[in-house]
Amino acid sequence: MLLVNTTYHVAAQSESNWTEWLKTTYIPAVTHSGLLVNPKLFQLLVEEEPETKHYALQFEVADLDTLETWFEATGKTLQHSMGQVFKEEILGFTTLMEQQPL
Repeated sequence: MLLVNTTYHVAAQSESNWTEWLKTTYIPAVTHSGLLVNPKLFQLLVEEEPETKHYALQFEVADLDTLETWFEATGKTLQHSMGQVFKEEILGFTTLMEQQPL
């Protein structure tokens, strides 16, 4: 199982519209196929830039091949859609993580 973490920097004036869109449109579209599961949304507790809010959105995925399949089928379109709706108000970067035993 892998963890897909995308950190978003959101312009403060777009925060409420973006979080609502995320919950009603983006997350349901991501999880619809069942390939990415267990979404979690976190607000980062940093105040580096008062006009920017920071969030981390996480999903679990079985393996890298499954993630690539999802991205080709759904992810590219959703990424484009977010860009069309929010333009330059949102900036995100994705990190893929694998849990290690302690």
